[in-house]
Amino acid sequence: MDIQTLYLGASLLGLVIINIVLGSISSLFQKQFDKVKFWQGVLKGLIVIFCFVGVVFIGRLNPNVIVINVNGQDVSLLTGTYMLMLGSYIFYGKEVLVKLSSFISGKYKIDENKEVE
Repeated sequence: MDIQTLYLGASLLGLVIINIVLGSISSLFQKQFDKVKFWQGVLKGLIVIFCFVGVVFIGRLNPNVIVINVNGQDVSLLTGTYMLMLGSYIFYGKEVLVKLSSFISGKYKIDENKEVE
């Protein structure tokens, strides 16, 4: 599960970055770009990824010490973290797809006189 976790973490980081970029471009088109909100999003993404890496590292150090019981099934910290990363991947994947589809079908005012469909 180590290489899968690495790939999933890298993919999750990519989706977080793409989500931030698409949100920033959308707000630039709508002339509502907020630098503070942008940097808060970047910082949040970095903190979340580093926390995932830390928890995976701790889970590798003690693979069977911390066990959570979910509906009668024992789940280790490492497996639980992997499942959470997978859920986060699905969430950010959906967010990215929604933003991409809004670019395809949305209307954006580039300047005061022109409208792009």
